[in-house]
Amino acid sequence: MSATAPVSDLAHFLRSRRAGLAPEVVGLPRTGSRRLYGLRRAEVAALAGISPEYYTRLEQGRQRRPSPEVLDALATAMRLDEDSRRHLHHLAAGGAHQANDRAPVDPPTVPKATLRLLRSLSVWPAHVVTPMRDILAWNDAAAWLHVDFASLPTRYRNFAWFAFCDPRAPDLFADWHAVAHSNVNRLRHALAADPHNERGRQLVAELASQSSQFKAMWDKHDVRGPHTGSKTFLHPQAGPLQLDYTAYVIPGRHALELVVLTTDENSPTYAALTTAASQRRDRVIAHPQWD
Repeated sequence: MSATAPVSDLAHFLRSRRAGLAPEVVGLPRTGSRRLYGLRRAEVAALAGISPEYYTRLEQGRQRRPSPEVLDALATAMRLDEDSRRHLHHLAAGGAHQANDRAPVDPPTVPKATLRLLRSLSVWPAHVVTPMRDILAWNDAAAWLHVDFASLPTRYRNFAWFAFCDPRAPDLFADWHAVAHSNVNRLRHALAADPHNERGRQLVAELASQSSQFKAMWDKHDVRGPHTGSKTFLHPQAGPLQLDYTAYVIPGRHALELVVLTTDENSPTYAALTTAASQRRDRVIAHPQWD
């Protein structure tokens, strides 16, 4: 099966969560004879209230339709957070559908109201991104902070691709590993919700062939949905910039996100952003997606 096949992913996810869960976390003793760091299959099955044989079939991909009750029991037994619990349900649901059952989906477009909002944000970097991390629209502040997205081929306007395949990324992000891992986790989340997304499947395949670091992170099978957080950028002109980001989901079938980066208005980062914004006032940059 391919790396993104739903049944294979369900089995892989269960194995990876079990292997990473120490016995002490669930109240089990660690005996001297134990060679594994994580739990045994029988231990997970007992914690979830299912038979070891049934759980083994799940991990081997031979049991394709676990009930929601079984999935919730496994999520509780494995101490999954809310993102991982939803991911487990998405993986199980994805295995019940075939690619040819899905209706054609029109390419995503950014609502005009969102584009107007982007234009109005002169200081705060902001962009619109798809679940597969494709960058659809951005303001001048985002181009100044990250990279001139308009200079990139359309297929490479993608945050996961930028993180792993653009040589500028490790120099831009103070914690490149955390940023890269976050993009992998978001791709996992998106493909579980839309397992037959051709763009996502191709992107994962290309990144795995281009970057051994991506493949290693992908194989960990971590997952996370939209969230808030902080990043430190090492800007080539402005130096270190500490920014908080929030992803706002735009209503619609494509689950686009408007991501806005802000900071305290008394901080050096804000001073750098306002200085950069004032220097851009006489510039006119054409954004193809706004034409």
